[in-house]
Amino acid sequence: MRIKIKDLAENAITPLPELGAFAVKRGGEIYVYKDECPHAYCNFTTSGQLEGDYIICTCHWCKFDLRTGASLTPELTAEPLRKISFKVEGEELVFT
Repeated sequence: MRIKIKDLAENAITPLPELGAFAVKRGGEIYVYKDECPHAYCNFTTSGQLEGDYIICTCHWCKFDLRTGASLTPELTAEPLRKISFKVEGEELVFT
C-alpha cells in the first residue's frame, strides 16, 4: 500500500482505514500507529486529540509520546502505541 505524503495534513490525525492505523505529520516527521488505544481500545481517529508532541485518547485521557509511542500515563497503561512500519520512497509512504 502507498500513500502520498502531501495527502497527510500537518499536525492532524489522518485515518488510514486500510491499515487500521493513523498517521501524523509533524515538523517534517511522520508517525504511524495502530488506531487503537492500548488502555481501553478506543480509536484515535474518533477519540484522539493532539497536544504538541503528544496524542491523547479522550476515552479515559491516556497520553502517549507521539515520537516514541510511550505511555505517559502508566497508572492507566504502561503499554506503548503499536508502530506501523513504513518506508519513504520519493513522495510516498510505502507499507509492507
